[in-house]
Amino acid sequence: MSTITRLSALFLLLAPAAGAVETAAFLNVGDGARALALGSAYTALGADANSLYWNPAGIAGMEKREVTVSHAELTQKTRQQFFGYAHPTSNGTFGASLSYLSHSTIDGRDAAGRPTSGFEASDAVVGVSYGRKTELADLGATVKYIRTHIGSAEAQTFALDAGVRKPLGSFILGATIRNLGPGLKFDSERNDLPLRLALGAAYKLAGGHAVAAEFVNGPRGAGSDVGIGGEFQAVKNLFLRGGYTTLSRVPGGSNFDAARGLTLGVGFNNQRWSLDYAAVTMGELGSAHRFTFGTRF
Repeated sequence: MSTITRLSALFLLLAPAAGAVETAAFLNVGDGARALALGSAYTALGADANSLYWNPAGIAGMEKREVTVSHAELTQKTRQQFFGYAHPTSNGTFGASLSYLSHSTIDGRDAAGRPTSGFEASDAVVGVSYGRKTELADLGATVKYIRTHIGSAEAQTFALDAGVRKPLGSFILGATIRNLGPGLKFDSERNDLPLRLALGAAYKLAGGHAVAAEFVNGPRGAGSDVGIGGEFQAVKNLFLRGGYTTLSRVPGGSNFDAARGLTLGVGFNNQRWSLDYAAVTMGELGSAHRFTFGTRF
């Protein structure tokens, strides 16, 4: 596959579905190797600092402070960094997060198609979160500042995530709304953010095993996606993970359709720290790789 074809497929992957007038598709990339290895089914299962992305209600029941740092190698030299911090107090859990997505230099073309100097593009999201346990359920919310730039063009906005999480013994339910905001405006044109409604369920089995499922809908015409996953504690503190998500679908192609959306991962987790790895297959685009380190204190 040529470089141009690969880039075109990457933009299709990050673009909204046909009929949806949305921008800032980088908000759908996801964070945390454990979550992505489970097919992005983390709205209900997550109860750590990586929940700052998936469902802020997941931080409500935390008992220790936690820092998480992720690095993702996507396709065509696109990289993502994520930092999250959660701080439990007697009045609830406070959190802060930063996500930064950088692209390789993009070749420029003039109106006649002649090569010009290259330009850069990047996206950043800064979030402040709060989660609290109530008698009915765990609740959480995140206020996000979003900035994106392409060459000399730049746009900024704010958005809100809000979620609920309900543990019922070993069974857990979760729901969240992500990216509720006024959209991004380049020059005189404003496009909507990728608003998403997610419903999740998870079940924790004896022996440290777990299964999870998630349904995500884009109510502005972006369609729906599903994710399923499970983790198996092979030996003490060592977890093997696998799943499937339709978020990695790429239109077209011919050879690796069956592999698109499969997710695999492995992780080590003890009382003090965790180290996780995930690979998300994307057919002819190859695989996206993510590494996450977390520490609790």
